[in-house]
Order: sequence, then C-alpha cells, then structure tokens
Amino acid sequence: MKTEKKQVTVNLIGKGDQTLIHPDDFHTVVQLLQSAVEEGLAKQIEHFQDILAFRTTATGVGETILSMNKKTNETLFFAPYPFKILADSLKINISYHK
Repeated sequence: MKTEKKQVTVNLIGKGDQTLIHPDDFHTVVQLLQSAVEEGLAKQIEHFQDILAFRTTATGVGETILSMNKKTNETLFFAPYPFKILADSLKINISYHK
C-alpha cells in the first residue's frame, strides 16, 4: 500500500543572490529539520552562541541546509534543494513559492 506524503508549501524570499525563508514559514522549516535530526538524517551544529546550522548526515562533513541566528530567527543561509531531498526522506512533499 502506497503511503501518501504530507504536502508542505514554503514561501521563499529572494534577497540579492540569497534565498531566505519567509518569516511565516520559518518555524515549520525548523521543526522539519529537528524531525530529521531525531531520525538521524541531519545534524544540528551550534556555531558560537547565536548561530545554529542544520546539515545532512549523508556524507562525512554534510551539506548545510539552514544556518540561522538563534536570537533573531533570521535566515543566514538556506539551501532549498537539499531541504526538499531531506523532507522527501521524511515522507513530506515540499513545494516552494516565491
């Protein structure tokens, strides 16, 4: 029996050459990444006191998916494609809207 994937739409903001997560969707993205950490698909790395990053565990070093300022919840870096692949592993279908 085929399991249906949950559908999640994430709104993105283009800022120069950077892709950022819309503030309304930021909490959802972080929750999904924390679920991936619990499943062993990602790791959470704390840089300094206020910088938090999530990386894949697919390779030794991992690929950064999200880097954020913990104090302001500001996106410092976001990689939409690796996030979409990671979400697929969690049975979640991600679509983006700019």
